[in-house]
Amino acid sequence: MKRDWDTIREILIALEEKEGPSPMTLSDFPDKKSDEISYHLELLIEAGLVDGKVRKYVTGEPNEFIASRLTWKGHEFLDSVRSDTVWQRTKKSFVANGIGMTFDVIKSVASDFAVSSIRSSM
Repeated sequence: MKRDWDTIREILIALEEKEGPSPMTLSDFPDKKSDEISYHLELLIEAGLVDGKVRKYVTGEPNEFIASRLTWKGHEFLDSVRSDTVWQRTKKSFVANGIGMTFDVIKSVASDFAVSSIRSSM
């Protein structure tokens, strides 16, 4: 499965918006996206953006998860891509330049767009 940055952003936003002490689980998302969400949640845990655990089938594929919270790194990344305007501009810049999207570059480009938006509004 390919990494999908829109799915990653969707999961981070959903986890941040989760109310109360109960963790986020696969049931918080539509059934038709269960494989995609589970896979990407596992990536987010591996990357240190989310605290949680993933249960897997015998085949090694994820089948359920418990995500308790965003980490500091997860909040920082989400803060850089939260704005729909910044997110769309960031994605367009990668496509226009034919560059692959990586975590550090996405965060940098999104931060640059946010800063330029602030400067232009002053």
